[in-house]
Amino acid sequence: MRKAEAALSHSRKRILCAVLAGLGLGLLVSIASLLHFQLSGAERSKLQQLQAAFDEQLAERDAALAAEAKRRSLVESESERLKDTHYDLQQRVAASDKEKAELQAKLSAAASDAANLNKQRRAAQQSADAARLDAQQQAAEVARLTQQRDTVWRDMSTALEGGAGVGLLGRRGGMGAQSVGAALADGALSVRRPGGASKGVSPALAALAEPGAPGRHLPLEPSAETEAKDPDLAALLKKVAVHGEVMVAISNANYAQPGGMLDTWAESVLRAGVKNAMVVALDEATKAHAESKGLPAFQMTLEIPKSQEAVGGNHAVSGLKFRILRRFLVLGYAVLLSDVDIVTLRNPFPHLMRDCDVEAMSDGWDNATAYGYNDVADDAAMGWARYAHSMRVFVFNSGLFYIRPTPASLDLLDRIALRLAAENGWDQAIFNEVIFFPSRPGYMDPAVTRRVLDYMLFMNSKVLFKQVRHDPRYDDHMPVMVHVNYHPDKHPRMLAIVKRYVDGDAKALTPFPSGSE
Repeated sequence: MRKAEAALSHSRKRILCAVLAGLGLGLLVSIASLLHFQLSGAERSKLQQLQAAFDEQLAERDAALAAEAKRRSLVESESERLKDTHYDLQQRVAASDKEKAELQAKLSAAASDAANLNKQRRAAQQSADAARLDAQQQAAEVARLTQQRDTVWRDMSTALEGGAGVGLLGRRGGMGAQSVGAALADGALSVRRPGGASKGVSPALAALAEPGAPGRHLPLEPSAETEAKDPDLAALLKKVAVHGEVMVAISNANYAQPGGMLDTWAESVLRAGVKNAMVVALDEATKAHAESKGLPAFQMTLEIPKSQEAVGGNHAVSGLKFRILRRFLVLGYAVLLSDVDIVTLRNPFPHLMRDCDVEAMSDGWDNATAYGYNDVADDAAMGWARYAHSMRVFVFNSGLFYIRPTPASLDLLDRIALRLAAENGWDQAIFNEVIFFPSRPGYMDPAVTRRVLDYMLFMNSKVLFKQVRHDPRYDDHMPVMVHVNYHPDKHPRMLAIVKRYVDGDAKALTPFPSGSE
């Protein structure tokens, strides 16, 4: 701007000089004209030449003035353009300052939001820690109450034989839990018989085997007497069990492949922090594979009964579990049985109640189907009495259940094993029939106490894939275990469950249909 103004001032001075020079020349011409008539011919010619020269100079001055005027116009134009440019720059600077202020305000707001989120995260972490501590305290309280209840039952059993002070599990010479376990291991006590004493068994021990006897629901305890009859398994259980409990999966080489279902099962169990899990291997290769994944393994070689050969490979192998579990219970250990098509997301043991012989996952998908409902049949021909009521509950799943080492539980396992050895039936159907069907003419119910596990924590795959994944209320819900029992594409769904609940991929379950295709 300063350079433009200086150029304009200089132009004005040059124009003024040119005007003055023109005026001078004009004056000289006028004087020459006055003297024209008094001059001679030669002088007049000279003056004419001078006048022509002055006229030429005036023309040049006029051209110079015109050029200067044009240049001045251009300078003024450029000055206006520079003024406009300066104004635009000022506007842009103002807009930039405003944008900068807005960005600083947004940055401050983002920093404030981040601080609030960190505060909320810390609060959530504190709440989670408090909840975890509360769960641990509740588990400890459940264990304490269970022990207290067992003590009360033992005290009550001293009155079994007429109050004489010689109880089945009493303190004064009665048969202890260890002796009961030894008798069961020997086969001296036949818990399969509905009534009456086995040959050579005392009346007190026979009374313990009777359904309804108080001692039937008392847990057996490990003892040197029973351990001597199964020393290898007893030695392993001493190392693996926590508070007399173990999680057990039964597998053969079909599942024990690199990257297979047993690997996914084992990884989920270890990730969930379960310290007392092990694998019962049905062959050497499976035992070696399980141990390579960091889990203890115990090999058992069992033959499938001929009656089960037509059932099919997986169901036939599944039917062996009841004979396998018996060895654990006789030694005084409770077992949480888990099929290998299960993903463990949290340690399940704090979520068990331990108030029944059996706690099992339900194949039901809501409160009615899982916990029971009143089912009404309609027979119009009966008129006024057309409606008949029945109680229905969907079956316990024989692939995920917790069983305590009680005489009643052993009775249950023996009855199931006996039927599987003689019948061409599905092990889960027989498992439920023995648990739920009542005593009747010619049959004595084993009278096991049972509990349905919370179907939203111990979840079957119908609940997950048909309901939970479509309901935003459960976006933050974390199951304890998920059993892929309703779908044949088991392993892909197991891997998707891991992605959903471990990796946090909210869309991991989307590709799968609710049912099977």
